[in-house]
Amino acid sequence: MNNYLLITTLLGGLLLTGCSNHVLKKDLVIQANNKVVWADDGSDVVVVKHNKDNPSNQAHFKHQVSVQNIDGSGQRTITEWRDYQVDQIFYMKQAGYFIVESKLDNGVRRFDKINASGHEILIIETPDSEHQPCRGKKNTASNISKLPQVHHTVIPSPDGQQLAHIYSPECRKVTVEFLHANNLNIFDNQTVDIDEPMKTRWHSDGYVILSTYNNDKAWKIIPLTLPLPVLPPKCLLPVTTSSDVSLGGKKVYFEGNKLATKDVGRQKAFGCQ
Repeated sequence: MNNYLLITTLLGGLLLTGCSNHVLKKDLVIQANNKVVWADDGSDVVVVKHNKDNPSNQAHFKHQVSVQNIDGSGQRTITEWRDYQVDQIFYMKQAGYFIVESKLDNGVRRFDKINASGHEILIIETPDSEHQPCRGKKNTASNISKLPQVHHTVIPSPDGQQLAHIYSPECRKVTVEFLHANNLNIFDNQTVDIDEPMKTRWHSDGYVILSTYNNDKAWKIIPLTLPLPVLPPKCLLPVTTSSDVSLGGKKVYFEGNKLATKDVGRQKAFGCQ
């Protein structure tokens, strides 16, 4: 359950820095579920701040994206306050963009590409909860891992040059569309028949891995090549080079209103396969 902190005056510090063009109104609710992930090269982090003035309505969520050094210095606001709550974000610094996944109403999610100057373009908006691929099945958080489909997502490649748009066009199928990250043009797609739920991630060698939830079977998905069965990866997370764990094995997280880090080891970092 989300916890909320009522802010009745403007506060300085990490959560409210970078809002010079937006005046926060009195009695704004600042939600304590802000997100932070490393840049793909581990040089700095992206921070997503949330606010919500009506906790009962998903549409009242707002978020803002900024980047900063791990010690809080060098903060730079990327976006103004945007609608909706962020579920996932990737910071592909070397390629110059972010991928932001927002949660809308009724199970709809949207994926946007945002460049370093804040310009954004919609990549895809997913179907709502009533129009999921496995029709006749109840698509809830408790049983999503039991349905023969894949979680609809967009994941940047380790070098940021490609995007993998992964979804189930119908029950018992998975399609991986490969896009050029710079122009979002699709240059290939591969479809695999499945009989159980699947998860996806990039491999450090630059291809997509499709694997079962219990990680006992996996397929290698490469553009312009037929899918091939492979040994399952040693881990399913992180899914690419930008995550809350750096390539060196350092996890970043919020401790109250401040950022903190701890060493979790390279076995928890991307490339652990």
